[in-house]
Amino acid sequence: MNVRRPLRALILLSGLGLGAMATYEGYAVWRAESRTKQIIATTLSKPQSIRIADLSPEQKDILLKVEDPAFYDHNGVDLSSPGQGMTTITQALVKFLYFDPFKPGFAKIEQSLIARLVLNRHLTKDQQLTIFVNQAYFGEHASKKIRGFENASRVHFGKPFSQLGTDEYIGLVGMLIGPNKLRPDKYQDAYRERVARIEMLLAGGCQPTGVLDAWYKECSIR
Repeated sequence: MNVRRPLRALILLSGLGLGAMATYEGYAVWRAESRTKQIIATTLSKPQSIRIADLSPEQKDILLKVEDPAFYDHNGVDLSSPGQGMTTITQALVKFLYFDPFKPGFAKIEQSLIARLVLNRHLTKDQQLTIFVNQAYFGEHASKKIRGFENASRVHFGKPFSQLGTDEYIGLVGMLIGPNKLRPDKYQDAYRERVARIEMLLAGGCQPTGVLDAWYKECSIR
C-alpha cells in the first residue's frame, strides 16, 4: 500500500483549510476596516460620563496594572505580560464595538486581528481608555446591562464614581474579569477575595505566575 497518497491528501486538505481560514480572516479584517470610521464616530459622539482627566493617577495606575499592564506599549495584543490574561483593553473594545454577540472560537482570532490591525491604528491610547471606562461591561442589573464605571458605581455602591473610595474602585476593577460572578451584593466572598488579591498585587506582595494568571492565584490572602 502506498502510504504517501493519504499523507499527501492530508497535507493538501490542511493547506486548503489554512488557506480558507486566512482568506476568511482577511475578509473579516477588511470588513472591520470599512466599518471603523462610522463605529468610532458613533462611539465618540456619545456622552462620556468619565474623562481621562477624571481618573486620578492612582486610579489609572490600578486599572492598567490589573487590566492591561503594557497598554501604552503594545499594538492592541499582548501575549507576554504576566497577569494580562486573554484580552487587552483594545481587544475588549473590539468585542463590544464589532461583535453582537461575541462567540468564542474563530471570533477570538478576528478580535485579535482587528485590535492589532484596525482599531489600534484609528484610536489613540487615551481615546481607547476613555471609551473603555465608559463602556466596560459590569454584568446585569434588573435585566439590563451595566456599562461603564459611572453606572457600575451607582448600581453596586449607590454613589457617583467621583465619590468612590479606593477599596470600592479596586472592587470595580476586579469585577471586570467576571462581573456576574463577582457582584458584591450576591457573591461577597468571591468579591472580597478578588479585592484582597489585587491589593496584595498592588502592594508588591505577589506577582502573576504567567500571562494567563489574571486571577493572581499565588497571591496570599491570609
